[in-house]
Amino acid sequence: MFIAVWRAILCLWLISVLLVISFPWSKFDGTSHWENVLWVPFSGFVFTAPTIVETALNVLAFIPVGYLAIRSFSLSTQRPLLLALLLGFCSSVGIEFYQLFCHDRVASATDVFLNVAGTVIGAWLAVALDQTLTFCALLLRRLSL
Repeated sequence: MFIAVWRAILCLWLISVLLVISFPWSKFDGTSHWENVLWVPFSGFVFTAPTIVETALNVLAFIPVGYLAIRSFSLSTQRPLLLALLLGFCSSVGIEFYQLFCHDRVASATDVFLNVAGTVIGAWLAVALDQTLTFCALLLRRLSL
């Protein structure tokens, strides 16, 4: 039951991220702009306020993806962290692929790296929260004996 809710929230979050990142939709022209792709991560990275804000937003937008992905898997799922990482990677590559066909948009390996980093942080937070709650439950059980 709860897994279905987590999956629905994950789908809604991914759709929301795609809609926000792809806005304005008038930029989509259907012509590939391979000449705009930044293949090397962090090449030409300049520490300016807009760049730092964009970097932070790339990471922050994908923290819920990692967290919700871990919550969306059943307890019997093997390698949930790897699956969450793959979901974040594939989602990010899909978004960058969309940007490849947009006028004045730049597909970037840096964005993929930052999005996957956000996914890893979110997945780690979910696992850490589970471990902390388990520890607290065991501690409370031991104290009540």
